[in-house]
Amino acid sequence: MGALVLVSAGCISTETTEYRDVERVPVTFENETAARLFYEALSQRPSAKTGSESKTEVCLPIIFDHKRRVVTGNNATFNEAVNLCDSNRDGKITELEAKIFSEVKPKS
Repeated sequence: MGALVLVSAGCISTETTEYRDVERVPVTFENETAARLFYEALSQRPSAKTGSESKTEVCLPIIFDHKRRVVTGNNATFNEAVNLCDSNRDGKITELEAKIFSEVKPKS
């Protein structure tokens, strides 16, 4: 009888996913070569392929189960790359800055 009560007991379960992203910083490129070098280097970085994700789970068996995911979009990765690439912080990526950025290997 006790097992039947446990099996038929309800469980409160919630699962939420929160998507967070920031605005992209405005940036211009000196020329098409600078833009191509920047975007090619950005696409080679591991964090550029997907946003980041964090997960939190709280579970009290049979009574309560709560899962929460926070997914950060790609704009944060883009902004970080612009910050690294635009060495003089003028909002314009030159061909030289893009070339240097493309040659620097990201830390794994």
